Amino acid sequence: MAKKKWGIPPYFYEERIPTDDFEEIIYEKDGPIGRLILNGPEKRNPLSYNRIIELAMGLHEMDLDPDVRVVVIKGAGPAFCSGYDLTPGKAAANNPNPNDYRQHIGYADVGDPPGGVFYSQKWDHATFAKYEHFGRELYWKMFDLHKPVITQIHGYCLAGGTHLAGFSDIRVVADDAQIGFPVARNLTLEGFQYEIWLMGITRAKRYLFTGDPIDGKTAYDWGWASYHFPADELEAETEALAGRIAQTDPAHLMAMKGAINRQIELMGFRTGMRWSMDSHSAGLRGESNPDAQAFWKAQTETGLRAAFDQRDQHFGIEYAAEDED
Repeated sequence: MAKKKWGIPPYFYEERIPTDDFEEIIYEKDGPIGRLILNGPEKRNPLSYNRIIELAMGLHEMDLDPDVRVVVIKGAGPAFCSGYDLTPGKAAANNPNPNDYRQHIGYADVGDPPGGVFYSQKWDHATFAKYEHFGRELYWKMFDLHKPVITQIHGYCLAGGTHLAGFSDIRVVADDAQIGFPVARNLTLEGFQYEIWLMGITRAKRYLFTGDPIDGKTAYDWGWASYHFPADELEAETEALAGRIAQTDPAHLMAMKGAINRQIELMGFRTGMRWSMDSHSAGLRGESNPDAQAFWKAQTETGLRAAFDQRDQHFGIEYAAEDED
């Protein structure tokens, strides 16, 4: 029997998916350390709708588990996360809303969840409700989780992957990691401008204006990363860090994380993220931007890889590996 399609996370809806049934992440526990592993290595672990929701569910389960004190999120294969899943055709195939205008432009699967969150073309476009839904269910869940969340980053960490990392508590990166937001050059105003809070305004402008990648050492120097290590030491060092944190009493850890987060909220972090989402929604896909129009046309006619090549040649963006999503 075909597996039932599921929508938003179980604590928001009546349905609850056992962690053993996860298909796009691996759910692991090892004593006080929980691990959520993005498991789509053939495409560098893009954030599809299902992968986002499984991450949200996994975080929820670990938050409720009295044995887990710290959570590590990492990627299987050669990269941490290549960004949101922009595979052409997924929006139309997965979208239950026949009047959603995004069906017809080959837009990302991540923008069109089978679970809905669709009002009308006019209303949804104004707020980009589906994208905001993912921010609420995954990124703010990471931020608000009672337990510390570490992201272990190797290979690519691009676009949506940087959102996943940016809302974690600690980012541990490989020296040769490639961290970047290339879609800022033609497709988005950056829906979660968390970079300003980590890097400062001067470096955030350089990062977003150029779309050029930074390596792990630079990410550390700029304040984006908490630690950097040679790639062959990354996992061992991340596990050692998680083990040290897990030695602390869990109630104490929860109170410490909450107290720190309240400070950044007092400075306006949540309001800033909502403001950047409003700006992102207003400039969504850059309808008035010919570079965005050229990208979506190329994606539909010649494929995603060709569209990225065309963009990178136009803007002179250089990444070391061949694949990006």
